[in-house]
Amino acid sequence: MTNGVANRLVIPLLNSRAGGYLGRRLAVVEYLGRRTGQRHQLVTQYTLDGTTVRISVGMAERKTWWRNFQEPHAVRLRLAGVSRDATGRALRDGDHVSVIAELACEARRSVRRPARSRTGGRT
Repeated sequence: MTNGVANRLVIPLLNSRAGGYLGRRLAVVEYLGRRTGQRHQLVTQYTLDGTTVRISVGMAERKTWWRNFQEPHAVRLRLAGVSRDATGRALRDGDHVSVIAELACEARRSVRRPARSRTGGRT
């Protein structure tokens, strides 16, 4: 099965309710091509350490998508069912290539809890 076929099958699963479970190891990577400006989506394995996502690029010499990240580049990642914006950059170590993405800080939401009555919530 080619990556294109696998992506077409797996991306809808990761975007569904099952994505929360399946996405613990698999991410949907969405970015705009630097030269074409076209939107691309692919599925990769990842590891998460705090706000840093590491994507190892297997057989990097045969793949081209990671080259969009030779300079810092915007990316949207779907991790465990949640879409997150990030900035990614490719790092080379000999023949090994990783794309390191730093997740953007999200504004904290103020959640108001309903006031409890003096009767402990009983009416």
